[in-house]
Amino acid sequence: MLKQTLFPIWSLLFGIAILTMASALQSSLIGIRASIESFNTSATGLIMSAYYLGFIIGSLLVPNWIKNVGHIRVFAAVASLASITILMQSVIVNPWFWMLMRMCTGLCYAALFIVTESWLNDIATNKTRGRLFSIYIIELWASQTLGQVLLNLASPSGYGLFILSSVLISLALVPLLLVRTPSPTISIPEKLNIMGLIKTAPLGVTGVTIAGVTSGALLGLGALYAKTSGMNVGQISLFIGASYVGGMLLQWPIGRLSDRQDRRVTILWVAIVGAIAAFIVPLGSTLNSQVVMMIGMFFIGAFTFPMYSLASSHINDQLRPEQILSASSGIILLNGVGGMTGPLLAAIFMDWVRLDALFWFVAAMNLSVALVALYRINYQPAMNIEEQGDQIPVALTVSSVATAEMLAEADSSTSHDEKSHEVEIKL
Repeated sequence: MLKQTLFPIWSLLFGIAILTMASALQSSLIGIRASIESFNTSATGLIMSAYYLGFIIGSLLVPNWIKNVGHIRVFAAVASLASITILMQSVIVNPWFWMLMRMCTGLCYAALFIVTESWLNDIATNKTRGRLFSIYIIELWASQTLGQVLLNLASPSGYGLFILSSVLISLALVPLLLVRTPSPTISIPEKLNIMGLIKTAPLGVTGVTIAGVTSGALLGLGALYAKTSGMNVGQISLFIGASYVGGMLLQWPIGRLSDRQDRRVTILWVAIVGAIAAFIVPLGSTLNSQVVMMIGMFFIGAFTFPMYSLASSHINDQLRPEQILSASSGIILLNGVGGMTGPLLAAIFMDWVRLDALFWFVAAMNLSVALVALYRINYQPAMNIEEQGDQIPVALTVSSVATAEMLAEADSSTSHDEKSHEVEIKL
């Protein structure tokens, strides 16, 4: 059954992988090039934050675009725009212009993921969706890792990597446009009351928000940190790639553990270990050991990136099935706000204190989650394990469409016909 589902959509999965590689390449490339161009840390933080602002704006605007002109036209338009924006950054090297281009890139990627994931959901059935999305998420993590390797193909000081990123985005458009699959129907349900979500699952809300802060800071400024520390391009790609590998390898076992005990306990110890791991990189810098620094990045990714999945699943545990799709947009919004503020706040600390303050900041954020978790464990009785839904693995680039569908599928106990169904996107 799964093989029969995968074969017709191989080109769709291929396109998503290429897009994700291009996104990961861009993120590190912009950070390195900003250092080469002597942008200050605060300016780089603003540039990286602009991506998440664009992603939030795109999540709000794109569903209406799709409703008006359809999936294929929106995908083609935003892919072309994303290809242009990265090229423009190689032509006009100015922090304010780069900030605008990164915001446009974020908007484009929000549209690309919404289009492709809603398409993927339309193809999946209740019997194949869980395994299909596990394959999809593992693919995203692997593509993010490979995107770092592409940094070694040309010098960040030239045009080559900008052109490569643009070519990859354009290449991803070709197989996706050739997939002969009926486009899914998009409807827009009622708005979510975020305050109600906060009251229902304060620890989960804290977790998804801080997950955005930490991942935004690490992925937005990690390459800048490595470049300023004296690493060359190959070492920078390994440095950032180590965090992706750590997150990819430990996401599943940590999630499985959270299914077997009070999920708040898992969030607590993962946050504590993540905070401790954040000090390994500065230790490696003090010891002048890049090996130790890369090991530190591996463990930071392993115990920081899974926080979003854990917190999302904890929120899901507190909700009724009919609330899942509505709540998903609030989760994405809070995570996006965190991703937008993380690079900016971390950059300010790095400017005011020292370069290593990036990882002190990450440690402090993880500890804040641990404190909330400890308070909630003591304040509220534990939920029966049987009442918890399954943990849902989520990659760093997954959009509200996939999250909504996975959460709804994980929590819903009702059966549905195995046919193309309507995908609801909550704004």
